[in-house]
Amino acid sequence: MKQMLTMAACTLLLIACSKNNNDSPPKDEPVPLKYLTWAGEKNGNTKVEGVTITYNAQNRLASFIQDGGDDGMRTSYNNDGNAITTEVWTEDVLSRIHIHYVNGRPDTAVERFYLKATNQKTDVYFYAYTIENNRVVHIRQRDSAGIKPTTEFSIRYTGENVASMLQTPAGQLTDTVLYAAWTYGTKSNPFSAGKTKYFVSPTGNNIYFQSANEPLTQRFSIPLAGLDFREKYVYQYDAQGYPVRQAGIAEGETDSTIVHYEYRP
Repeated sequence: MKQMLTMAACTLLLIACSKNNNDSPPKDEPVPLKYLTWAGEKNGNTKVEGVTITYNAQNRLASFIQDGGDDGMRTSYNNDGNAITTEVWTEDVLSRIHIHYVNGRPDTAVERFYLKATNQKTDVYFYAYTIENNRVVHIRQRDSAGIKPTTEFSIRYTGENVASMLQTPAGQLTDTVLYAAWTYGTKSNPFSAGKTKYFVSPTGNNIYFQSANEPLTQRFSIPLAGLDFREKYVYQYDAQGYPVRQAGIAEGETDSTIVHYEYRP
């Protein structure tokens, strides 16, 4: 679970301080959707550290909150099922993004950042979306004050999965890029019940919910900063092909992190 929370904090702080590939293999019969309610580490049968996931009355993702509440995400929707607000927080920083839709597709958004302790507003950003084949493939983020550099997010897909995301520049690190990439298996993503119609917020853990299959590898790289984090995953599955146990090991490490997944009965 640390890898997800770390990515949320990394993305939040980086923001605050291509062509779309839709080729997909033939589909088998759809797997019944399962609703993840908790994911994290255990000591025996005792939960040690993790996140709790909740859903609203329409079974859409409502919240994703770390045990203790220091890190988390909440999402609300309009009557069409589109995410219209997402709130993401870490121990120190809070962001709220409001998305505007035109003809059911995300067009623009405003994201405001606050110091969590004082609720003092620190930054405001404007977003513009590019849609291809009914997917968000590009997000432009512009500082409302015109001081910080404009940031571009390019998202590529393979089949029903997010294959990569390129962020230029990487936060306030001028002339740098943040590159994130994933490969996938053929079974189910444990977070798939929380998928939104569109990927609208690069802040926080939203991207983990956007793919249909379970990730086998992930990579986060900022070359000019000397950062190149890579991790591999091996799973145990239930009878429906959903992960119930994940062993993740970072490149260069010898110890793995075990994550357990629990679903709604």
